[in-house]
Amino acid sequence: MQPVLVNRPEDLHPVPDAHKAVAALNRAAMRCPVITVQSRIEKGLFTEAPFLSWFRDFAADMRTLGAYLEGPYVCPHRFATPCRCKKPNIHLYERAARDLALPVTGAFVVGDTADDMEAARRLGATGCLIWAGGSPHPQPAGAAFVAATLWEAAQWINGEDARRPHPNGRTFS
Repeated sequence: MQPVLVNRPEDLHPVPDAHKAVAALNRAAMRCPVITVQSRIEKGLFTEAPFLSWFRDFAADMRTLGAYLEGPYVCPHRFATPCRCKKPNIHLYERAARDLALPVTGAFVVGDTADDMEAARRLGATGCLIWAGGSPHPQPAGAAFVAATLWEAAQWINGEDARRPHPNGRTFS
């Protein structure tokens, strides 16, 4: 999956069936905090306030479709800037777990990069890689499952896809 390159938050769009996938996870009593790297904030393309405003509107739209997101937990830093919050560091995941009183044991990290899967490994969570371009070669460490779509990942997490067994737990995205 290619990174989403935007110059303003309004250019961000949900992935297909995101509402359907998140709603399915919510129905299974899973909470879905969003942990995101928004390096364009530090680059000066937009500030955190417009991003947070966009996210509030996006989350409200998702709620009308029965999908509940929490957060966001944002790293605003560039790749080259050392920080505690950038993936694969787990600072933001731990903060979300603490803020929302979620157990890390049994958690899932759903993401589209090797850094997401490394964060899952460091957290002790189950990693689920969304890889729209087909199976990666090699499969990143920490990815217990590789899905083509977020909907496919949600089906697997909910036990509706029997291709691979998985532990029960909570979802981080």
